[in-house]
Amino acid sequence: MTHASAQTIGLAMPRTDDPFRAVIGGSVEAAAAAAGLKLAKTDAQNDPGLQVENVRQLIKDGVASLVVLGGDSKAEVEIARLARAADVPLVFVNHMPSDEVLGGQVVYVGSNEVESGTLQAEETCRLMGGRGTAVIMIGELNHPAARMRTLDVHEVFSRPDCRGIEILEEQSANWDRAEGKALLEAFLDGGLKPDAVIANNDEMALGAIQAAKEAGIKPIVAGIDATDDALAAMVAGDLSLSVLQDGKAQGALGLELARQMAAGKSVDTLNWIPFSLVRSGDAAALAAKRAQN
Repeated sequence: MTHASAQTIGLAMPRTDDPFRAVIGGSVEAAAAAAGLKLAKTDAQNDPGLQVENVRQLIKDGVASLVVLGGDSKAEVEIARLARAADVPLVFVNHMPSDEVLGGQVVYVGSNEVESGTLQAEETCRLMGGRGTAVIMIGELNHPAARMRTLDVHEVFSRPDCRGIEILEEQSANWDRAEGKALLEAFLDGGLKPDAVIANNDEMALGAIQAAKEAGIKPIVAGIDATDDALAAMVAGDLSLSVLQDGKAQGALGLELARQMAAGKSVDTLNWIPFSLVRSGDAAALAAKRAQN
């Protein structure tokens, strides 16, 4: 394919109103600016079909390579097909596509989800002393990270030192703060009194905290992502723990790999950014460090 501009990278977002995805997208933009590259950004507004069409248009416009934050497996298959047909290198970031999609000029940047839920559940178990009751808030049910993080919790709680923890209920709140609040309210209205709320991400955890405050209870609340709002909630003593998923590093690496492939270089198919546990005592220092960058 002859590209109209070898200096333009396409960024296809599934949505821009999700705080964590916005961090990744912002990092891609910052990395592109630092590298002197132009960036063509699209927003699918949570519509997989629109994301496919956005990618189709970016390819038609002649981008040198693509960075795609996926979200729908079927859409990812079609996006990869379009990219391969046009010989445009493609980097999926954060939402890992199926194995059939990856390889050659289609690569992935993300974090190993076996680490995320495991770190979260181990610390929650420690704080609970290995006994009590918990509910799980699941992200989007079709998202691999949501499935893996939930499985991680079950695996950890099956260990001898955590078997005293009973999971009362688990339901999806779609990564969303308002839905997280509504879900804990529904659990409480149904008579559940969990000692801990384990959320697949910080946004749902923060919603649960709002509901808990209004109900006059203070369960252990665990999140994942270590967003700015989550760190503030930890400093305030509301959020018990989180797990840092480095969205900035994911975005920066995604852009760098897209740049390298556009220049004809080969890169690894799977590229991992490690997770790390963030306890309440770590939050203030991490927030201060982030503010300096």
